[in-house]
Amino acid sequence: MYTPRVPLLLDRIVTLAGVSAAAAAVLWWGRLPGPWRRGLALLTSALGVLFLLWALRAEGHREASTTAVVILGPAYVTEQASASASLRYYVMTGVCLLLGTAGLAVSDRAAGRLGRRWMAAAIALSLLVTVARFALEKAAAPASWTRPMGVTWLAPIVGAFFAVSARKEGRGLGAVAGALLVYGLVVRGLVALLSVLATAWHLGSHYDVSALVYVKNPLSARWYEFASGSFAQLFYLTLLPQLVFWPIYTVVVGMIGAGLALLLPTGGLQPRVPIVGAGVRMAPAQPER
Repeated sequence: MYTPRVPLLLDRIVTLAGVSAAAAAVLWWGRLPGPWRRGLALLTSALGVLFLLWALRAEGHREASTTAVVILGPAYVTEQASASASLRYYVMTGVCLLLGTAGLAVSDRAAGRLGRRWMAAAIALSLLVTVARFALEKAAAPASWTRPMGVTWLAPIVGAFFAVSARKEGRGLGAVAGALLVYGLVVRGLVALLSVLATAWHLGSHYDVSALVYVKNPLSARWYEFASGSFAQLFYLTLLPQLVFWPIYTVVVGMIGAGLALLLPTGGLQPRVPIVGAGVRMAPAQPER
């Protein structure tokens, strides 16, 4: 059966563009001028109100299949979630109002301090995205909602953010790569922890891998069998991919984003050195008297 690849590729490009724009707005929020920050916070709060109105109008229940992919293998259905049709809107209402309220409550001085802590900002954003995806999956949100809510999409924009931040501090690409490695290990470690808890307590969502008892290796095409909730299942399906493969992916894709950031007109990681004497009017020396 023929499967059109162009619409799928276009959908992923649009998703990446949307995620990048939203992530960039959050990451660079602390460095924006005060009116821009407050305007963005008001816009986010208004979006939360719209989600609330949609929640009040939603009726009935909906079901959605939650799928998981082990590294680059096929997709597996891990749960058939069922929830009120309004629950997904309430989740997004909470996320938008939380960001909007925080944006209005933070002072200009505090925003400046947050803007300088670029590692903490990236980790906090990734944690928020992870929690939001877990909540949306439990709310039976469609794949068009849950797919963009993933830290995998954030790697290039975080790399660009780190490159710009390192440039301001006069640091090089080595510092960017090291920061991406730390970021990848911390974020993927948190995802692995969530997956272990979700699997042990059968919480559902794609973080719960207890249903994956037969898994195909995408490289060897060999099938593997696991006991549900066993250490081997958690190790090969969660710990090994999250703590080895995905941090490497974060560094590689993040450095691509960093390289693209350097192509901007203000690119380059070298700090600007003021020219001594610039703007000083020169005059001939006066003879001594």
